[in-house]
Amino acid sequence: MSTETVKFQAHLQRGGLGLEEMKRLLLAFAELGDVDEVTKRALRENLLGKTSGWMVKDMLYAFRRRFLSDSGLPPADLIALFLKGRVSEVAKNQVLFPYFVVTDPLVERCYRDLVLSRISNPGQLTKEDVRAYLEELSAHHPELAKWSEELRRRWSRGFLTLLRRFGLMERSPGKGLKRLWLLPEPFAFFWFWFWERGGSFWFAAEQTLWELLQVNRQQMEELLVEGRLRGWWSYQRSGRIVEFQPRFLVLWEWLENALG
Repeated sequence: MSTETVKFQAHLQRGGLGLEEMKRLLLAFAELGDVDEVTKRALRENLLGKTSGWMVKDMLYAFRRRFLSDSGLPPADLIALFLKGRVSEVAKNQVLFPYFVVTDPLVERCYRDLVLSRISNPGQLTKEDVRAYLEELSAHHPELAKWSEELRRRWSRGFLTLLRRFGLMERSPGKGLKRLWLLPEPFAFFWFWFWERGGSFWFAAEQTLWELLQVNRQQMEELLVEGRLRGWWSYQRSGRIVEFQPRFLVLWEWLENALG
């Protein structure tokens, strides 16, 4: 039996989730413009409010992996502009969510197989379900077979914490999964980015990111209409015939003028 080429790692156990800490680091990066300066501030000025230097270093590692790697998503300075905009905390978290998924292959695999597969009937998800799935994956991933039972338990808890923190699961001790209902601002953030990169309505519309954000065709249509009503773009559609024209040429302009 052949093994899959992707190698899974326990990234959730190094730096943890740290959602609020990631926001602070993004804002500091936008201000300082250099990850080394951010590192100095985090270590010298206790930017993250942690008592352990090792914990700070682990969070900096998680920050680099999530937001300074080539994920195909908007870069850290544009994320920070969104975080500083006039948007709700829910919208901010929805913008950050994909970065926690696409930069961690094991999180993405579990999210797709244990969460997205149940969108039509969300049901429940338990730590035992996640641990059992890790055991199933280990048949094709020797690196997972080497994990201790304690590490599997901790990673499973961390995965459920991630879902809860991003509003995809009931608060503890609840086990029910919840749908993600993407808000207009996060949708426009990613839509403008893909439009800027591809220059095509269909390039933006067919990105796999929408699946991760649980946006189906009907919801995409509703979000496109909402963006038109807010003056972010002009949009008309009849079947496969689409007229789409953004009011802002690049994502940066939308962030500065629509959210600033």
